Amino acid sequence: MSPPTLLVFSAHPSDFCSRAGGTIALYTGQGARVHVVVMTYGERDRSEDYWRVGGERSLAEARLARRAEAEEAAKILGASIEFMGFEDEPLQFDGARIDGLARLVRAHRPDAVLTHWRMDPFEAGHAATTAAALRAITTAASPGFDYPEPKAAPPYVFGFEPTLPRNEAAGFLPDHFVDIDEVFEVKMRALGALKSQTRLVGTFTLWSEYRALQACQQSNHTVRHAEAFQRLTPTVDTALPLRRV
Repeated sequence: MSPPTLLVFSAHPSDFCSRAGGTIALYTGQGARVHVVVMTYGERDRSEDYWRVGGERSLAEARLARRAEAEEAAKILGASIEFMGFEDEPLQFDGARIDGLARLVRAHRPDAVLTHWRMDPFEAGHAATTAAALRAITTAASPGFDYPEPKAAPPYVFGFEPTLPRNEAAGFLPDHFVDIDEVFEVKMRALGALKSQTRLVGTFTLWSEYRALQACQQSNHTVRHAEAFQRLTPTVDTALPLRRV
């Protein structure tokens, strides 16, 4: 059986790493192919340390800096990456952009998609990315889209953390916890490459410990660092996922 393929839709250059970097590193370490699609360079809304430096600064230079940081983070995690280059704040999707994402889904034919949770009242770009990803997946599964190209079977879709630490306002209720202890340092090195957002290392260290506490309450394992996900699509199988102890 061939190794699985994961496709990750990320609104900003840091989201894929901060929310799912450990999970990505686990899968790539097991031979899976993980491809990250970044919608914007986050040059306005997600580059606070870049602008704090002062001196001659420009949006064009911010985009270049953020691209280089995200490429380095993806390399550390073992994932491939591409950038759509859409404008940041506001991030918007029209039919042509949805079609482009659908062609990516058809090209990669992922077994699973990781993206933002469907609602985030504190970051409209996150929710817009998820809505676009779900529409693209539906489009890619349509037999008349780009006929005679074969349609892509809809992958399972998992939403990762909304804006921290205000998850409750987004209605995010995790139903999957991934133990990332063995790759936690890899995730931290990847986050460290994102020089335009230095707060991420401290924030997501604390949050991984918080999610680990929840994970421990649902298992008999000792978990120190975890990432949380909530399903955006239902599971289809011949049996329930029973736990055997």
